[in-house]
Amino acid sequence: MLTNLVIKNFILIENLQLSFGHKLTVLTGETGAGKSILLDAVSFALGARSDTSQIRNGSESMSVIASFDVPKTHPSVALLKEQDIIDSNDISEHTEIILRRTLNRDGKNKSFINDIPVSLSTLKLIGDSLIEIHGQFDNQSLLNPSTHLGILDNFAHVDTLKTECKSAYNNWQKQREERIKTEQEFEKAKADEEYLKHNLDELEKLNPQVGEEEVLNNKRHTLMNSEKIITSLKDAFEYLSKYGDEPEKFISNASYTLARIPDDAQNENIKNIITELDNATSNLSDAYERLNQILNENDDDTSTLEQTEERLFTIRELARKHKVSPDELPKFMENLREIVDNINNSDAVLNEKRKLEETAKSNYLTIAKNLSSERKKYAKILGEKVMQELPPLKLERATFEVMVDEEQDENKYTASGINNVYFMGSTNFGAKKNFIHKIASGGELARFTLAIKVVISDANVISSMIFDEVDTGISGATASAVGERLARLSRSIQTLVITHSPQVASYGNHHFKVTKYFDEEKNATITSVEQLSEKQRISEIARIISGDKITTEALNAAEKLFTTSIKA
Repeated sequence: MLTNLVIKNFILIENLQLSFGHKLTVLTGETGAGKSILLDAVSFALGARSDTSQIRNGSESMSVIASFDVPKTHPSVALLKEQDIIDSNDISEHTEIILRRTLNRDGKNKSFINDIPVSLSTLKLIGDSLIEIHGQFDNQSLLNPSTHLGILDNFAHVDTLKTECKSAYNNWQKQREERIKTEQEFEKAKADEEYLKHNLDELEKLNPQVGEEEVLNNKRHTLMNSEKIITSLKDAFEYLSKYGDEPEKFISNASYTLARIPDDAQNENIKNIITELDNATSNLSDAYERLNQILNENDDDTSTLEQTEERLFTIRELARKHKVSPDELPKFMENLREIVDNINNSDAVLNEKRKLEETAKSNYLTIAKNLSSERKKYAKILGEKVMQELPPLKLERATFEVMVDEEQDENKYTASGINNVYFMGSTNFGAKKNFIHKIASGGELARFTLAIKVVISDANVISSMIFDEVDTGISGATASAVGERLARLSRSIQTLVITHSPQVASYGNHHFKVTKYFDEEKNATITSVEQLSEKQRISEIARIISGDKITTEALNAAEKLFTTSIKA
């Protein structure tokens, strides 16, 4: 509901702060006092069109702040989450939403929600979900034909059927898209059949495996290092084998020559040299044999490196060719195989896809027709209930009907079903019915709206409503009927009404009086608003009855009205 309104430098309002309560609030005042300015100010805060002529004389800018308190289940909360204005941590049982808008003399607009800058379209989106204004020239969602389906559904309480219908529709569309996709794939596959078979044959011969590219790459690095080692071993072996067994003979001959020295003539140095030469001969022979053995064992590494590189590069080349990663090649090959296998079996596959689509469509239509039946049933009930509300509102010759038709073009079926819903009516007996927003004017339209809103009040998602001109051209019992219905409506929706009717004013739970005066010190005309006490309310109702000169009779009538009117 609307909790606070702060208006600065808006037309005749200099600085005004108002707090609003639950149920029915009435606003009264003399003609021209500025009651409509309040309505314009609220509309400005909700994102309505504006211009710099609304800025108060002598001021460079104007601003309006409208604060709302809504439950966490209110549609506006979901919209704020979608717009990233609030997150789940900011949501409690009751969430405060503050709309703020400013306009400067240079024409620059600024809009904020909870102090976060937003576009004007976002401000309007959130504003429209919070409050409806019904005036002579401003009738919002109720009279917009695009909203009639949702209003009827809320009244009919068909949430479960709507959820089933949406699910069935989405499944139908999914099966339809699958069928279309398969048809397109087969058409393309048939045109490229030879090329596809060549690609599949190429992949099947290679038979790539997930993770194989990494394994081959690691093996390649290992083998490249092995090749360097083998090259060094070969060079060393060549050095040892270059002169056959001559190096070993040279060492043996040197050892033999030293060994001919008599034992008693050999000192320790000579003996050590002979031992070292003998060891050298043995070590040289061992090194030669071990080098030869290693070379024999790694003789195939060079060819293995070539094979490894060839397979690795082929895998990478095919991955680039088919625009997938190497690890995705096996899956790509399977998909390609399925396409190729299905080319010859395309008719059977397509028939199966069509069968699934038809089944899904049939299921959707069954649910949609059940939903349509419920809508038609409750459309009749809604029409009858609204008709019952019209005579007391001085619309006894008016008619109202909720028209539900079924769409014949399946391309226009939606997740909401197969129906179009329109509120139709006429204001004169025997006149041809037309869309309701085209057949009534000013006060009539406001009273039509009131009648409908009273009937659907329990199913309404709007938290606040403002009525203007709802009592135009009526008085007496009709005005009392309007007040009584506004009071009934306010039990479920915060309702504000600008009224010239004493009967309507007497039904209010809260009463504000709008006045206009000339401030000599500021040399400016100013509109002000004050909340009235019970005694002041009776006096104001008496003023509405008798004019500026309040008579005893008017006071007595006002008190009787005030005490006998049933408050919400």
